[in-house]
Amino acid sequence: MTIITQANLAIIADDEDTGRVLLSEAANQVGLRALEFDNGFDALQAALANQVTIVLLDVDMPQLDGFEVCRRLRADPRFETIPIVIVTGHEDSEAITRAFDAGATDFVSKPVNWALLPRRLEYILRNASAARALNERRVQVETLVEALPDTLWVVTAEGEIRWSPNGATELSATNEMPQGVLEAARENVRKTAADGMPRTLDYRTTRNGAAATYELRFSRRAAGDVVVLRRDTTERSAAAERIERLAYFDPLTQLPNRQRCIETAIAFIGTAAQRGEQVAALCMDLNMLKRVNDTFGHAMGDAVLRAFARRLALTAEQLVGDAERMVISRLGGDEFVIVLRDRSVRALALRLADAFAQSFKHALTHDALEFYSTPSIGIAVYPDDGADVATIFKNADVAMYHAKSTGAAATVYTPAMGTRMRDWLELESRLRRAVHNDLLNIVFQPKFSVTTDRIVGVEALLRWRDTDYGEVPPSRFIEIAEDSGLILDMSAWLVRAACRQVRRWLDRGITLPVAVNCSAKELLHGDPARVIETEAIAAGIPTSLIEVELTESLIINDSGAVRAKLDRIRQLGCRIALDDFGTGYSSLAYITRFPPDRIKIDKSFVHNVDRAASDAAVASAILSLAASLNLTVTAEGVERTGQLEWLRARGCHEVQGYLLARPMTAAELEATFLASPSAATLTVRSQSL
Repeated sequence: MTIITQANLAIIADDEDTGRVLLSEAANQVGLRALEFDNGFDALQAALANQVTIVLLDVDMPQLDGFEVCRRLRADPRFETIPIVIVTGHEDSEAITRAFDAGATDFVSKPVNWALLPRRLEYILRNASAARALNERRVQVETLVEALPDTLWVVTAEGEIRWSPNGATELSATNEMPQGVLEAARENVRKTAADGMPRTLDYRTTRNGAAATYELRFSRRAAGDVVVLRRDTTERSAAAERIERLAYFDPLTQLPNRQRCIETAIAFIGTAAQRGEQVAALCMDLNMLKRVNDTFGHAMGDAVLRAFARRLALTAEQLVGDAERMVISRLGGDEFVIVLRDRSVRALALRLADAFAQSFKHALTHDALEFYSTPSIGIAVYPDDGADVATIFKNADVAMYHAKSTGAAATVYTPAMGTRMRDWLELESRLRRAVHNDLLNIVFQPKFSVTTDRIVGVEALLRWRDTDYGEVPPSRFIEIAEDSGLILDMSAWLVRAACRQVRRWLDRGITLPVAVNCSAKELLHGDPARVIETEAIAAGIPTSLIEVELTESLIINDSGAVRAKLDRIRQLGCRIALDDFGTGYSSLAYITRFPPDRIKIDKSFVHNVDRAASDAAVASAILSLAASLNLTVTAEGVERTGQLEWLRARGCHEVQGYLLARPMTAAELEATFLASPSAATLTVRSQSL
């Protein structure tokens, strides 16, 4: 069998030699290479085995006649658009009919006009190429239409279906188009057929028992009829709703977010200006959330926050009720804003703030734990306290901070409050410069052994003296640092200063451990072990000379991250002290799970330890617990000899307080307690000891 891979191939079958030669010559003139055969069977086999451009067949041939060869070729999908020409002397209508019934493209009668045959072949090949292109286009369109999930109709201006690739014979077919929608669709068909304007129509219905949405599109074709396209927009509508919720609602509480709150407040002010009403903004801060996050982790904090939001919304709805004149939003963190519109909005806002205060006197319960919150609420009113949303929100926020600082449940904004907020921001800016420009100070409060009466270590404490504000109390600037996030940088500064001081003492032959406080934010969001290691290496001191004091509430946070950070601190050789013991949430389970090296009895229990049986009982219990766990105990706030003697008699290991020594500079400490070469052998210079 002859197989040729070259394209532009003509198969020629004629039992007469002359006919084959002349047909081959005509094929050559139009750029085709010819394969000649004197019988139908060989011609059929060659055609099926090659890539063929055209087939020229005589009718009367041995083995298979031209009609049969044509019929068999057309049975092969590859020859659907290949031109097949019957060349024969039969000119009767029956022969012509048989030729076309067999699938012939054209019919050439003998005797053939050989001079015109090449032109005839060019025409046939051109038409075949066009037919192939049209067929490919048709297949593409059919494939595209089949792939589309939409329903398509071509209808007359009167709504009569002319054609539908989906087989739909009625506009209402499938998915139950409601009658009202069907009438509106027909009206749109008439209008679009008349003016040529494209139109759309959206509607909702039920599909398989669930809500579904659809869109109808109407467009006029050149012929005057109308194409109606129906698209299922259920998923798109659901996605749009999800996007709107992401854009305008808080994902944790499902309340409107900051953007929706601002847009609603702007609309409220516009309506209030027209109706002679007022708009109030209540800015609310949940004071206990930070402690919950620091103590129990953010998962618990989120759960408590959701419970808070539910109670907040329920309280507001019970009092106000009308959602058209109220929006409750979460702006972020533990900050919420309620915006009200009313003719007597100031009185309504005060009633609502009181309702919130009363509601949150009752505990929030989650996982058998009870949480209490005393929200701080600030109120500002349009137009009295500002002419726009930004000003009203800012002043409500100022009033909220004023309420927080004074301990009030709710405060209405006054211009004088702005001054305090400006002072806060000014102090924050100055504190930031002080930290970054090394303008803070460090003092040391000694700790003494009760049994040897000697200094055993010091606690490093931060101090800040500003050029304009003077000595700023630690309670003030630490609050600012916590609020602004500056606490991490400030803690790193303290560790750096402590390590450098330890280096200076080592150079003088003095070995004295220094304790530094680790804040909740530093342990939860920073890397205290890395800071200690970095600064100790830079100063050239052993990390074991740095002790880390943690607040009691941090130990209860049993998250993997917190435990890993505590493990890393201990791996450095640093001792860990549990500060303010007895004032937080600690239990024996937490103390034994991650035992500290020492615990410090809070000064609130030491204050009347020698005078009040209740304080003595607490202190005795702590000392007994420490003895059983082999922990060192340090008592804070020793200010009287009676306290010291009570602690000494009951086996307390270490003490610190104003009776023994106030916080002092390194120079004062050296002059008072570290004058001899070895701190380990120094006797405490105090008559009390």
